[in-house]
Amino acid sequence: MSEYIKEIELKRIQPNRLNPREEFRKEALDELADSIAHVGLLQPLIVRPVDKGYEVVVGERRYRASHQAGLEKVPAIVRNYTDDQVIELNLIENIHREDLSAVEKGRTCLKLMEMFPDKYPNEESVAKRVGVSQLTVKDWMKLVTDMPAKVQRLVAPETVSRRVPEGKLEYTTAVRIARKIKEPRKQLKVAETLVKKGIRGVVARQIVSEVARRPEKPIEEIVKEVVESQVRIPFRLGTIESVLNGTKTQISLKGLDSKVRKDSIVKADLYEPHFADIRIKDVLRKRLGDFTEEDAKREGGYTLEEFKKMWEDTYGEGSWDPDERVDVVRFEVTKLNPKFEELRRRISTRFLLK
Repeated sequence: MSEYIKEIELKRIQPNRLNPREEFRKEALDELADSIAHVGLLQPLIVRPVDKGYEVVVGERRYRASHQAGLEKVPAIVRNYTDDQVIELNLIENIHREDLSAVEKGRTCLKLMEMFPDKYPNEESVAKRVGVSQLTVKDWMKLVTDMPAKVQRLVAPETVSRRVPEGKLEYTTAVRIARKIKEPRKQLKVAETLVKKGIRGVVARQIVSEVARRPEKPIEEIVKEVVESQVRIPFRLGTIESVLNGTKTQISLKGLDSKVRKDSIVKADLYEPHFADIRIKDVLRKRLGDFTEEDAKREGGYTLEEFKKMWEDTYGEGSWDPDERVDVVRFEVTKLNPKFEELRRRISTRFLLK
């Protein structure tokens, strides 16, 4: 495929008529336009020749922001593309957009499989092309195929900062709803309740699990029970012994109850019963890529490579993203729950040490 780069008058470039993304978030477009007005367009558009000019192939948002910034000319890479190639490139580019929700990404994956069945016959082929795990693609698509449209519209974009806008449902909770609750009306009721009350993180996902486990109980009662119960941090079964013998003094989580603060006492949870009270020594946010061998050791005597494997065993293949920020909680055990001894006797040692 021949290509060349040149400065092109913006008025000679037309928008992409095949781009499946019709809406662009105004705030993000304004920010980009402001940046371009100050420093120019640093990344060239990719365009293709059309009658009397050019058409955007990749970079629709930069094209619109350049118009908004008042540029007369922009750098562009000129290549020849067929319509099918343009559609495929646009779909893949959209999947990587930070401001898209998992639902929009799921729709895009489904569209790739529908429009190009020979090239993308299954989730695995899409995952390889996009550069994410098969589990991630499966979860994106599940939000589209297994949940009603009203719930889909509540799912927040997956941003690097992981901030969830007011009135939106975080992605991990939406996935938990799709996996655990099959009745559409109940899915919507749970989602709307969590959004209205501003419940997120571990507490939100615990509510979803409880609703699925006790379908006969009113959702409002379950919410009240979970929210009003003492703060808990969930631990994997195989980590209990390392917590109790002091090898594990740190736990890292995707999403943390805001009530977990330094010097607070919380329940170290195996769901029922909790096995110990722990005092929080410190709570911080940290990029996975900044984890050290010392962090891995605190997590239960692991090496860094062993901890990465454990993380992916917990959150799914490909979930170790060096740029993702997670909650890191450092703690010490203050009291063992006497009731746990009975449970401990019932659980085989091979599971505890797994």
